[in-house]
Amino acid sequence: MKFKTQNRTRTVQHTVDGTTNEVTEPYEVRVPVLPADWDQRAIKAAVAVVILLTTVAVVWSTFSIGALLNGGIGYAAAGVFDAAWIVNVLLEYLARFDPKKRAFSKKLGWALLAATMGAIFWHGLLAGSVALGVVGAAVSLFAKVLWMGVMRFINRDLSDRDQQWVAAEISKANAQLAIAGVRRQVARAENRAALELLAAEQARGEVSEWLSSVQTSAPAVETAPAPVAVSAPSAALAEIVSASADDVTDSRRHDVTKPGFPLFQAPEIRTDEDGYPARDVSAEVSSADNVRTIRPDVRPEPEPVHASADPEEERVPEQRPASIAGEVRRMVSEGLTDADYIAKSLAGRFGRTDDDPKFVGTVKRYVREAKNTTADDQAHGLYL
Repeated sequence: MKFKTQNRTRTVQHTVDGTTNEVTEPYEVRVPVLPADWDQRAIKAAVAVVILLTTVAVVWSTFSIGALLNGGIGYAAAGVFDAAWIVNVLLEYLARFDPKKRAFSKKLGWALLAATMGAIFWHGLLAGSVALGVVGAAVSLFAKVLWMGVMRFINRDLSDRDQQWVAAEISKANAQLAIAGVRRQVARAENRAALELLAAEQARGEVSEWLSSVQTSAPAVETAPAPVAVSAPSAALAEIVSASADDVTDSRRHDVTKPGFPLFQAPEIRTDEDGYPARDVSAEVSSADNVRTIRPDVRPEPEPVHASADPEEERVPEQRPASIAGEVRRMVSEGLTDADYIAKSLAGRFGRTDDDPKFVGTVKRYVREAKNTTADDQAHGLYL
């Protein structure tokens, strides 16, 4: 038995000044020399020779079949014959532990070899030489039959029980691989679903934020119920308030002579001392320029009179109006028909307050009577 010396290293402890550390040191060891594995060397040599012969066979078959296909792109198509056979040899090597798969590869290899040899033999016949066709086809036959011989030493034949055990182990491994693949697909689907949910939540949050910003920035619009009846001064006052700055500064006046206009009011008919219409009534009514423009009463509200402890001391009998009814009729004749405004104006004069229900009710009753009287007089005057 032969021996050889090998250089190796090992870890030892080394102490210096009371401190110990681990260091490496080299050493030599004699080991026996294993005998050469001539079987493996022979297989490697055989594989090398077969690869060389296969290369020659591939070049020759590609040239022959390519010429048969009129050259050019035909050479690329000719390479498919040998490429398919080489792939089949690799599949047979991978199935060296499975006889069923290996048997299919062997059958497929023979079919591919027959197709390649037939094409090469056809090319020889077209070239006018039977010997060229036969010898050329034999090149591929020798190279590929040698591959089949090499594969017989590579293949591992197992007994029936061992084959079943190997099949069971492969089945377990394949099951684990399948489970891993399925779990990976499930994880990918769950991640995608989670991302979709996050995207939906983000979009919902953006929409909610946008809606809140729109509601915050938008001005609040309050709608008030329309009044049942609006008097002429109140309507005119509302028209002046709602007009724009340009309309206020404009010298044009609103046309109130048309019945369709919201501020339309029948023209005032002047009467003489006896209560009959004046002689120039027709001229005033027929002429649009003589129609009196209705303007609101913008007189300042009278300041309320503060009652003192002794009302008789501050009350001036000479300044008190004759009666509430007379004052109401006078104000209605001047065009004021708002009972609340009239009550507020007369409260201070008569020593009352505008929140006195009795006083306010009296004023409203006098306002209704004055309106009815004025309406009857106007209707009578227009009729006459």
